[in-house]
Amino acid sequence: MTTSLRLSEVSHPSKDAAARYDALMGIDGYKEQLLDELSLWLDAARVEKWQKTHHPKGLPGVGTFGWGSPLILLSGDVGCGKTALATSVGTPLARELDRKVIAMETPSDIRGHGLVGELSTRITDAFSQARARAKHVGCGLLVIDEADDLATARDQMHAHHEDRAGVNALIKEVDAIGRERTPLAVLLITNRSSALDPAVMRRASLHLRFGRPNATQRRALLERLLMGTRATEDELETLVEATSARRGVPFSFSDLTMRLGRSALRQAWRCDCPFGAAVLLEALVHIEPSPLVTREERTDA
Repeated sequence: MTTSLRLSEVSHPSKDAAARYDALMGIDGYKEQLLDELSLWLDAARVEKWQKTHHPKGLPGVGTFGWGSPLILLSGDVGCGKTALATSVGTPLARELDRKVIAMETPSDIRGHGLVGELSTRITDAFSQARARAKHVGCGLLVIDEADDLATARDQMHAHHEDRAGVNALIKEVDAIGRERTPLAVLLITNRSSALDPAVMRRASLHLRFGRPNATQRRALLERLLMGTRATEDELETLVEATSARRGVPFSFSDLTMRLGRSALRQAWRCDCPFGAAVLLEALVHIEPSPLVTREERTDA
């Protein structure tokens, strides 16, 4: 007997989500691409208005690729903002669309207990719930974290029958959303995109590959951290260089914000001194980069 499955839900716009979204520094390009792709899929009326304005006779060529797909893939190393972006983007999207957005997330035990047929049943159940809620609210997002656990390539030697059945169910549900034009987008998050089934990869209308921050991204992040301080251009450049890598391992976004930033804040508070570039440099001595989980999408420093 299978256990019941419940999706967690967050209604957007949300003040908490807005704060988390704004705190994601250095990935403005990813934010823009994701919002544009979600809007293209979920705001059919706006797309139709645009087409009538600029192409009143239609765009026959667009039929070769359509107006998008309900599936978006976010992949890359840990600590680079994939999950934080996927779970907070509902708020800027709600403001962009000027409507309520319901964001749902599958539970960590989505696979169940390994019973025969349980995985595919639970995937189907998750999508059924998400479709119903999206139709009721008018617009929805379904976030599936650690997607490689559900969508591993079916030709893998170790792939069990249940795993293959789960991938088949996932593909079937994504195709149904696209065919029915359900107002629901699916965001798959993974640290190992190379492990995903090719059929799942092909269905993604957008693949955002997150790497560890390069010099431009680190500069944007550090500028945000140092807002309100009197950091000089030379100090900023020194920090950009100092945060590139250590023993060949680059720092992640979360290394620089949650670990370095927080450590420097504690140090400034403890010493009763101003927060600034000098404190960040001092704290950096004690911070090591998070170990690389995957080298597939590593970003040059």
